Amino acid sequence: MSNSVKEQIEIINQQLKELAGIYQDAVGVSDISVNEFWIWYALVVMGGEYSQQDICNAWSLSKQTVNTIIMNMAKKGFVTLEVVPGTRNRKLIRLTAAGRAYGESIVMPVSVAEERAFDKLSDDDKIAFSAILGRYIEALRDEFTLT
Repeated sequence: MSNSVKEQIEIINQQLKELAGIYQDAVGVSDISVNEFWIWYALVVMGGEYSQQDICNAWSLSKQTVNTIIMNMAKKGFVTLEVVPGTRNRKLIRLTAAGRAYGESIVMPVSVAEERAFDKLSDDDKIAFSAILGRYIEALRDEFTLT
């Protein structure tokens, strides 16, 4: 591998860590973990109906992590779990009114900041950013699958 490739990979990895750090700092003021934040993000910003497995798959979180967070959210009255008819144990996570209010207070400031930041990019940059990052993730996933 050439020095140029190594340098580019190092820059990308540093940028990804910096991005993760920005989210960590933004979430840190809410006194929740980053993993819990992404669950709130899925339920509040992305909307729709999610099971615990859906969140695991979409956000690359472990089943144990998601289950622990969701059970704590349920204990606090923020979510209810509704069994999906015709399934063995698939449950949809539903926000309660208190959960929606709490989740929005945590997630919406971050979501609004993301939208403002993304709007600063040109339309071409927005498309290119998503496409290139997606292709890199897929290529890296393929490499780890092959080894």
